[in-house]
Amino acid sequence: MANIELDLDDDVILVEDHDQQQQLLATKSGNTWRVLEGPINKSNQLANRTTVNTPTQALVETLRWLAEDE
Repeated sequence: MANIELDLDDDVILVEDHDQQQQLLATKSGNTWRVLEGPINKSNQLANRTTVNTPTQALVETLRWLAEDE
């Protein structure tokens, strides 16, 4: 079983995959959500994955990201 931590807030979704040492971060900025990914504890190395319009779309992108590692 994967070692995954999920944190949901009104304007942030954070998923950390401790087995892969990777994180996905979705943050609300105005009316859009930016989805970033990169190494855990290295926020200066996060790369833009996509931009979506709703928190539901951000959560779906999170699930896609998790499925990529399986």
